[in-house]
Amino acid sequence: MADSRGLIRPHRSTLAALAALTLVGCQSPYSALHPAGQGAIDIAWITWVMIFGALFFMALMSAFWLHAVYRRQSQPLGVSNRLLLIGGGLALPLVVVVLLLVYGVRSGHSLLPQGSPDLEIRVIAHQWFWHFEYEAPNGERFALVDELHLPLDARVDLHIETRDVIHSFWVPSLGGKLDAIPGRSNTLRLQPTRTGQFGGQCAEFCGARHAHMAFDVFVHEAADFDAWLATQTGNGP
Repeated sequence: MADSRGLIRPHRSTLAALAALTLVGCQSPYSALHPAGQGAIDIAWITWVMIFGALFFMALMSAFWLHAVYRRQSQPLGVSNRLLLIGGGLALPLVVVVLLLVYGVRSGHSLLPQGSPDLEIRVIAHQWFWHFEYEAPNGERFALVDELHLPLDARVDLHIETRDVIHSFWVPSLGGKLDAIPGRSNTLRLQPTRTGQFGGQCAEFCGARHAHMAFDVFVHEAADFDAWLATQTGNGP
């Protein structure tokens, strides 16, 4: 829609539709901004802190710039150049970086396998699929391909390996990513906080079919997970 000057202005319904699409995108199965796991919650908080912190400092610097441009030349600034240099150029950045470092390290602890897990799963990456190996309470082992099942609120340790090149395990809604490196086994802790189906993806370019190396994650209530586990080992109804 154009105004009297011939400029095109978006209609309110168009803006509303764009806002709705943006919010829907934040709730997709691959969204890190709609967390469903303790690790993802901490990562999302770091993201929002950095976003709003950047906006705050951008507004602060803009205010200083506007003051410098529009203040009267005869009016003194009231702050010495030395104070601005030491406070704004040295002390402030140092304090902000240290606080972000401490907060980020503390939040990252939720991704570490601290304490005993409730469930351990062996994850083996291949070109181009994921192999998930479980051990039932009776000791029987079974495996799934591109399908991961987790119990709600359980501390799950994923022991991630690879049979060929470097891959990267990532379920954005549940936690951070961790590389699968040849000859090593890396452990990632996930703790789902919401049931549902989520998307996982290899986050490291691993070959021609890298884009197809996706998998599904299903988070169940504890009782439903136990029932599912029993059916997989032949002990169910």
